[in-house]
Amino acid sequence: MQPRFQLSRRALVLGAVAVTTGINIRTAMAADDPTTPRHIGIIGAGQVGGTLGRLWARVGYPVMFSSRHPDQLQITLAEAGPNAHAGSVAQAIAFANVIVLAVPYKAEPEIAAQYGAALSGKILIDADNAYAFRDGALANEAHAEGVARYSAHLFPQTHFVRAFNSVNASSLANGGGGNTQILYSYTDNAAGAVASELIKATGSVPVRGHEL
Repeated sequence: MQPRFQLSRRALVLGAVAVTTGINIRTAMAADDPTTPRHIGIIGAGQVGGTLGRLWARVGYPVMFSSRHPDQLQITLAEAGPNAHAGSVAQAIAFANVIVLAVPYKAEPEIAAQYGAALSGKILIDADNAYAFRDGALANEAHAEGVARYSAHLFPQTHFVRAFNSVNASSLANGGGGNTQILYSYTDNAAGAVASELIKATGSVPVRGHEL
């Protein structure tokens, strides 16, 4: 017979595994379920992230902007309206089931390393572009493989989408008016459906890109 202490310890370990597994399953189901309310976290609140977040917040989506200095986003919040919030990157990821990357491309590996586990199971929309003059050798590596595929490999546990990188954010500032076409590529159909929904919510037209 095993000592009671060993049995109790084994039960605790199994219980922790079961709880963790349950959380991961629920997170994946939330990302896949088209009826799940979209809570959007924006990593990077510059021109691209700020524009997209304001558009979505104005039409009713709960949005959390994040940056290294969330206390400096008061103007963005005021322009976005009552559905908008600001926080750290970690807070935005915890808040949202859809995450938008809108940062310089060279920041992606660091974000993947630091927040990859927290992003697991979430829909990740990558709006970044890789430029050699700014992002160095990483941009060349990404272009050699294909930027979308390279980024998807950085975030393998997410439902990955690449979108909003083919247009200037200024063309979306007041909504696309139904004329702006947004190319998007995705790793699974559920993520693609959410991306299409959010593209339409900006007043733009979703156009399916290449396979990932």
